[in-house]
Amino acid sequence: MKALYLLLPLTSLLVACGATPTTEETVEKLDYIDLSSVELRDRVKNYWNILTRTEPQYPIAAAKKGLAGCVELMTIINSEGRAQGYKVTSSYPKGLFDEAAAQSLSTWAWLPTNVNVAKQPVLTHIRIDFTIESKPVGEKYLKNCPAGEAFQITGERRKS
Repeated sequence: MKALYLLLPLTSLLVACGATPTTEETVEKLDYIDLSSVELRDRVKNYWNILTRTEPQYPIAAAKKGLAGCVELMTIINSEGRAQGYKVTSSYPKGLFDEAAAQSLSTWAWLPTNVNVAKQPVLTHIRIDFTIESKPVGEKYLKNCPAGEAFQITGERRKS
């Protein structure tokens, strides 16, 4: 009998919870063209042209040590011509230039091309290189940051 007194309120509680409608968050799904594969990366120029590109701030610690490197970021160029989020896909030396590259990318702006009058967002990769103008880069840099990558941007630090 005691079990029945305990079971009855528990059952009504479960029924009440099951009858309460759940609220679903509606997340706006961004409709974009995926140009992130190596074969398609150069096609981003068919949709967007760079309007504003801010050179990255060279990290002081890296400059003092004479280090060069690169960061490759994956980002969406949204319908407003801005970078919407990013993901570091590779960097050399690992983590050293990531923050500077991301801060720089957040200030960039693009204009849609004549083909992209609908301002279609695209997912693409952008590589930002960090070199010191007066110092030649080493073999490790050349191996990890090969030339010829799409959207290669160089942030140079001039030695005085």
